[in-house]
Amino acid sequence: MGLRIGIEDLFSNVVVSLITEFIIVVLGVVVGHFVLGRLDEWRYGGWKVVVRRGDEHILTRAISAQKAKEILAEPAELSVFLKGVVSPYERIRCDLIAEGQALGLLIQDREGKRFIIDLARNPSGAGGRREEDEVL
Repeated sequence: MGLRIGIEDLFSNVVVSLITEFIIVVLGVVVGHFVLGRLDEWRYGGWKVVVRRGDEHILTRAISAQKAKEILAEPAELSVFLKGVVSPYERIRCDLIAEGQALGLLIQDREGKRFIIDLARNPSGAGGRREEDEVL
């Protein structure tokens, strides 16, 4: 009989240990996810896209922390995202990252957490739209 009680105690201890470890892992993942989410929000939250044409304000759009993290990590993603924001207003006719910054079309204000796009500096000229744009 003594052997049987020992096996039952062993089995009980193993089950309790497994359940305890499972709870610790789940809590660790939940807490880690929460902490990393708050850290990303602190680092990448508050970014905005400002679209203007000279002194005329057209649009200010907030960017989520996750999207800001994504576009700041990869310049190609930044270009695609910003062109998507601008597309209802005007077609960008240059490489937004390289040429656009040199022309003043794109200003990255990292301290103010803003991407400023000045459509008056779009190299296509006045208004930025051509007849073939209207046909498409």
